[in-house]
Amino acid sequence: MPTFTVKDLTREFPRSPYETLDGIPWLARLIDKARAMKAGKLGEYIPYPCGGDRHFLGTLGLDADALKAEIDADKDDAAILAWVKARLPEDAEARLAAYSEQARAPLTGEMAGWLEGAKQELAAARPELDLSAVTTFGQLICVEEGHPLP
Repeated sequence: MPTFTVKDLTREFPRSPYETLDGIPWLARLIDKARAMKAGKLGEYIPYPCGGDRHFLGTLGLDADALKAEIDADKDDAAILAWVKARLPEDAEARLAAYSEQARAPLTGEMAGWLEGAKQELAAARPELDLSAVTTFGQLICVEEGHPLP
């Protein structure tokens, strides 16, 4: 019997992209989405591994299929975190610092243009949202889902 609750992403949001598990960002959100996908409760979210998941996994050198198997085995967050930590490269601390810095840095170039289009689309669908402080993909997720901005 699992010791966690599977989020129904047709009715609630996954954890914030900035929430960490023992200092590791994105992992909690990834777990929520993968569990919801297995349970048929993913809603309109992009199935695992989405682009953000692939970026996170690539940064840490983790295998998407192997991690999914751990999540699908109904392990709790602590067990999944232990599995991840056991597979982190020696330079994981530096990689995580760079990942976190990049996730907080305003987007530039082509990605800034993409973000502007995504903000306009979200503003049209949800005019009540204040998107004026949004400069990153993670911030866009936070505003859309009601998570605090970092």
